[in-house]
Amino acid sequence: MGSDFYRIEPLWGATDTWKTVNRNLECLIRRHGSKMDRAVALARDVQVRLESIFSLLDDLCAVTCPWCPDHCCLVAKVWIDFKDLLFLHLNGHEIPPAQLLSDFKETCSYLAPKGCMLPRIARPWVCTWYLCPTQKANFRQKPKSVQDKFTRTVQAIKTGRKDMESEFIRIVS
Repeated sequence: MGSDFYRIEPLWGATDTWKTVNRNLECLIRRHGSKMDRAVALARDVQVRLESIFSLLDDLCAVTCPWCPDHCCLVAKVWIDFKDLLFLHLNGHEIPPAQLLSDFKETCSYLAPKGCMLPRIARPWVCTWYLCPTQKANFRQKPKSVQDKFTRTVQAIKTGRKDMESEFIRIVS
């Protein structure tokens, strides 16, 4: 494998590229108008499911993140992927002004002293579903019904994101 096989920067890390990708997505969604209705409905369904787990995630973060000696956000190399960006556009959410990372040597540009500056709905999916070991331990203390509902919801979100992307690609292809 050549050296160009490995990513030198996160997807759309350069500011100009980030702006171009977002303009192109906006244009495609506008151009296809009502043909996007199903993709929009799938994105809205994903949003409803996401919002249904936010209070649990906020609770887990509240009891772990402030005292964590090794914050995930400082070491994780995460960026907004295509499904994340498509979700934001189809739901009409404000698009972050830049990708989370412009270089793999950096930390997330939205990390502030009190946590993530992005609204939870605008964060990458991986930042939502990932539970650190301490959060997992706390999560396992929740009632089985809460654990099962969370697991089912996460799976439904994964499926919804895949369906949303597939529908979008079908329409624009």
